[in-house]
Amino acid sequence: MTEQQLNHPARTWLRDVYMTQPGMTKTKAAEELGISHKVLNALIEGNYTGNADNQLAKLDEQKNRLSALVRVEGVDLDHIPTAMARRIWAAADAAKSAHLCVTVCGKSQIGKTTAVEKYKLMYPETTIFFRMPTRPTITTLVRELTEATGLPKARNAWEGMTRLRAHLSPRHLIVADEVHLALTRRQGVDALDVLRELFDRCKCGLLLIVTDIGAREMTKGPFAERLAQLERRGEWEILPETPTNKDVRAVWEAYGLPEPDAETQQQIGAMARSSCFGQYVHRLKLAASFAQQEGRTLTWPDFIRAATRMARRPA
Repeated sequence: MTEQQLNHPARTWLRDVYMTQPGMTKTKAAEELGISHKVLNALIEGNYTGNADNQLAKLDEQKNRLSALVRVEGVDLDHIPTAMARRIWAAADAAKSAHLCVTVCGKSQIGKTTAVEKYKLMYPETTIFFRMPTRPTITTLVRELTEATGLPKARNAWEGMTRLRAHLSPRHLIVADEVHLALTRRQGVDALDVLRELFDRCKCGLLLIVTDIGAREMTKGPFAERLAQLERRGEWEILPETPTNKDVRAVWEAYGLPEPDAETQQQIGAMARSSCFGQYVHRLKLAASFAQQEGRTLTWPDFIRAATRMARRPA
């Protein structure tokens, strides 16, 4: 690498700022930056022999992206431990320990996906988490599930199922997100039969994540009789329709904000009733981005500014 490349701002950031973060490892860095271990090591050591300018340009792009992310020391803002999340974690524990098929039902943006993502992070060895593919079939579901399990790519669905049956055991929990995508088509219900077979044969736990609309499809839709086979293997966990005041508070406290005034609390309450955590968290993220870009602490006026900006819609 040339002297100019060695002193490139992106490489300096990588070596002196990014890699020195608490808890940062080369494995985590390679995954987050989208480069191989070999390239990462070579850039850090300054002995990359390929097209260094190209790699440094990519690194500079990632530097800008990651620098814009809002971070609070000691807090995972993507997975804030709310009471809603703990309720879903308890359902996952029950499914795994008691060999149940638990169906978690809740409105969009209530925090279902972020909760199961965190559960996967807490129990990475025994939790197999995947999202239902769009317009699922047996083949696409087996492919997603095989990949999530970390098994080699199978040539066909039969080979994939054979590998899954050999791998899964009672200590595992399969978590299927966005299950509502499989409920309105015969091919999707066929794919869910695969999960039922794995549940029965391998004695693992099964956690299904559905929206409130999806729940109605399961119980009253055209395939309700077939889907009842899954329902009879466990229980429902029906989430509240809106976040609790305690959970709303937990989110603003995670961002380091004090208690807002009454008018702002009313605005937040309206957002929670309209879109659960959705609008509220989106506006907090934008507000935190404003403050970070301007090099200052997040305040409630930033939130009001973000809320005003994001409330605009085409006429």
